[in-house]
Amino acid sequence: MATSGDNNTAHTTFSVDEEYSNAFRTKSFVDMWAKVHHQLRRTISSPSPSHGHQEGQAEEVKDRRSSHSSPLSYRCYAHLSEFLLEPSQESLLAATASAGDGVAHFHVHSLLLDYFDTTYEACAACTTLLASIDRARSHHRSIRRLLLKLARARLDSNCTAFAKLKSHVELDNPLSPENLAHFRHVHACYGSLVDRLTTANRRIARWAKLIRAAKKASGVILIGACGAAMVAALVIAVHTVVGIGLAAVAAPAVVAGPGAAARSMWGRMAGKSHLKRVGAQVDSAAKGAYIVGRDLDTVSRMVRRAHDEVEHGRDVARLVLRNRERPLVREAARELEGGKEELAGQLDELEEHVYLCLITINRSRRMVAQEMMGGAAPPPAATS
Repeated sequence: MATSGDNNTAHTTFSVDEEYSNAFRTKSFVDMWAKVHHQLRRTISSPSPSHGHQEGQAEEVKDRRSSHSSPLSYRCYAHLSEFLLEPSQESLLAATASAGDGVAHFHVHSLLLDYFDTTYEACAACTTLLASIDRARSHHRSIRRLLLKLARARLDSNCTAFAKLKSHVELDNPLSPENLAHFRHVHACYGSLVDRLTTANRRIARWAKLIRAAKKASGVILIGACGAAMVAALVIAVHTVVGIGLAAVAAPAVVAGPGAAARSMWGRMAGKSHLKRVGAQVDSAAKGAYIVGRDLDTVSRMVRRAHDEVEHGRDVARLVLRNRERPLVREAARELEGGKEELAGQLDELEEHVYLCLITINRSRRMVAQEMMGGAAPPPAATS
């Protein structure tokens, strides 16, 4: 009999799985997928897809994955990030430059520039990873098909198939660290970026707290000065009528002097630093960088797992090339054929998370852009 604890665990697992599945049915996910493949089709001069409903586009996602089409060239992905990035890098750099005076303190200006540059590089790294995923599918499929061909035919008549298998194994694993050096570099940069943004945010918060405390202290001092001035005026009034006139002139000056000076001083400090607005910008950037960094952590783990699975198929092919006996070839072909669904699922899941990461990158950029523009909507992305 199932206990209530087991039921709660099962319900939690079901809820997580349901939320996970729903994430890939959202409009933002389908739109991102459609933008990627629409631009890739334009790059290779193929007819652009019709603009159907989301359901039709979601079905097209499955059709693309289950098809046996050849992988696209890395050149097709070269400028894909510029098409996907929102808001555009040019518009954000212009907005940062126009806000330069307001964010000059605490090195915020250069820090926001680093943030936008890093998110730009992250988008480019994700599109490079999409190209590598496409290559990995084709690479593993070619090895699997060649092994099937060798298992079904006479080994002595398949020198060409062995030569092709050897040429595929000699290629690099598309998901190797060397092929994904840019992605690994960007992933490593996010840790230091989050630390720098968090440090700047704390420094701004401490400075704002100091200013608030100083304003309160200046108010207390001002009240004390007013009281002292009034007492002095009364003492002078007792001794001489002329003193009353002097007190009448001196008291407002004492009252107005410190107050005006204090207001002027704090007004200049608040006007120059724009602490509240700048703090909101840095806080938004820190949160966005943290979330994107966590997404990249997840994607990086999935890349390693998929890489190991692809490499296992390559190791099996190497074993066949060293020992070309028929039983071994048949067993190798059977093993890769039996594991093709698992690898396909891993690559599909990895691709989906890359799309989610692209969505998160754009969302974080829009958050910071909106803070920089005082709550106004950021400029729309350029379309081509």
